[in-house]
Amino acid sequence: MSMDETLGVLAHRGGLVVERPELRVGVVRAVCRPNGLELELLARSPLDRRGRAGNAAPPRAPRRLLPQYDEGIDLRVGWLDRDGRAHWEFGSLSSGSGDHFGGTQLRTLLQFPPLFDHVSVVLAWPEIGFPETIVELRLPDRATVERDTVSIWDAPLNVGPAPSSLNHHLGAFQFEELPVEAGHIVAPPQVLSRGQDAAVVLSRLTAFGQTLSMEILSVANDERATAVTAIAFPPKPLQPNIPGASVAVVRHHDAVWVQPHAGSSSGGSRGFRSTTEFIVSRPDSDVLALMVGWQAAGLADTYVEVPLSEG
Repeated sequence: MSMDETLGVLAHRGGLVVERPELRVGVVRAVCRPNGLELELLARSPLDRRGRAGNAAPPRAPRRLLPQYDEGIDLRVGWLDRDGRAHWEFGSLSSGSGDHFGGTQLRTLLQFPPLFDHVSVVLAWPEIGFPETIVELRLPDRATVERDTVSIWDAPLNVGPAPSSLNHHLGAFQFEELPVEAGHIVAPPQVLSRGQDAAVVLSRLTAFGQTLSMEILSVANDERATAVTAIAFPPKPLQPNIPGASVAVVRHHDAVWVQPHAGSSSGGSRGFRSTTEFIVSRPDSDVLALMVGWQAAGLADTYVEVPLSEG
């Protein structure tokens, strides 16, 4: 079973772990499973590889844990074993430049081996003058991870039918980016809706001030995957036309269907995956009330309340 079909144990609440003039790095998501640690980082630097505003590049930082020569030119991430030896991991990497948080943005999703109790994460980017930096992270113990990891097809599902008396609205597009690396996780991964061959998962819910960044994973297998990828389902009125599940925030007597901020999808006849990020205002209470629907996958609109925690 793939990692995205397994709910692991939240390993870190997120937030900045490095703040230096050359670079700031934050944990976006960290989840422990018996078969590995999934770690997502976001880094921002005011420098590009040529230096500030196209000037000469800054002096390179010395290499101690990195090999004298390697194939990387961006942020490298690894972990230290008990002997202090660095194991460098290469995950998915996306980059951008010119955002209002810094000159260069890097976001990487890494799969580490099974790690429990504690991990020393090592970061290096000598080309911009960022020295090798070790970040200590506390992790859940092995017993907790093995006990609490569960398939998304077997995880508890606490949902109800969609209320019939709501006023439905389509929300406005959210153009402003949220610095998710500086926020903190306020809810663990959980299943929001599920059928025989399709499921909708809340993979991350990050708070930054009075704003929430919500990452939704939509999974369809077998016949449902074929339907999702091969058949064009017109969107319901007032719902955004997106490849995965649609989400509405419920407040009082209104359901506001949220326009996606970012997303990606892939699939074929055997499987479909869609990851969508939504940005919404934080509710006044400690519960985020949602409606979740995925018509193309045969999932009717359901109502779910997600408790928000600061712990």
